[in-house]
Amino acid sequence: MSLGFGSRYEAASKSRSDLDEESDAKVTKALKPIDEFIQDLAKQITKAGSEKDLVTRRLYQRCVIENVYTWAKADALNDMRTANAKLSIPSRVGGIAIAYAEARNQVPGLGDKQRTIEAWLLKRARETVYFFDNEATKGASRNNLRAWASLGVGEVGILTEDRALVDWALMSNKTMIEGASGDGSIPLEMNRMQYALHYQLHAMTPLVASVARLCDAGYGKGSADFGKLGSMARFSVNAVKDPKIVQKINGKAQTVKPGLKTNVSSLAWLEPYVALSNDVNLEKELSSLRPLSNSKLGGNQTALYDGRRISCTITAQN
Repeated sequence: MSLGFGSRYEAASKSRSDLDEESDAKVTKALKPIDEFIQDLAKQITKAGSEKDLVTRRLYQRCVIENVYTWAKADALNDMRTANAKLSIPSRVGGIAIAYAEARNQVPGLGDKQRTIEAWLLKRARETVYFFDNEATKGASRNNLRAWASLGVGEVGILTEDRALVDWALMSNKTMIEGASGDGSIPLEMNRMQYALHYQLHAMTPLVASVARLCDAGYGKGSADFGKLGSMARFSVNAVKDPKIVQKINGKAQTVKPGLKTNVSSLAWLEPYVALSNDVNLEKELSSLRPLSNSKLGGNQTALYDGRRISCTITAQN
């Protein structure tokens, strides 16, 4: 599978805030088959999670494994021909990896197919690391795109027990958190003018999920500052309630409309955050928004994290 497309934004837009509508439509069209594939995987995972009958549950899980195997056998996503394509794919690899992880080892007799899948994911993850370490622009290597890359790479590292990938994700998460301002805003995203809050939320989604999944797998938090992560979470929630908080930072009215219920699709990361932080006050606010879902995080996050408390105690042996 080959992909090659330009930016969604006008070439002269240094802040990447001036949308090129024609180019944006081309990018969306190019990515649509991949995104629909991930959405379907997430739906199957959500159905499996809510299914009490073991036979039926395994049918959904088998469907996920078989579909991902089809892509792995074809070595899908192996030919990214532009920098923008290379930037767009890590979040999709992460979405596939998480859906696969939720179905992995649940259905007997699929060991060979799982090995093929994991070898394929490993190639894509290593390509991601190489790109971000050697080719990505300075901004892309530190903003929401790096957070999405970290989520995907970390998930593959967990699946394959590849410590180098896990460490790269831990380092990336730590760097992302360190780069936030004291108030919890992310400077690189605040520079995105009217899209600043949109991209703040877009960064929080993979960042929080990655921290949670790495901790849950026993790899710990990699010395990430959880106090600062809390500031980032509170800033994001407060800014969604009142986007003028961001407008005061960069002087631009935000495209995000005020209100938590208006922005449920951008707040699925709150489920893993509450599981990590045990933030009682935030959980109270969260209750009226449930269920929260995001296909690139594995579907229904409320179901995945229902009543869970995630420890960051290191237990992994590799």
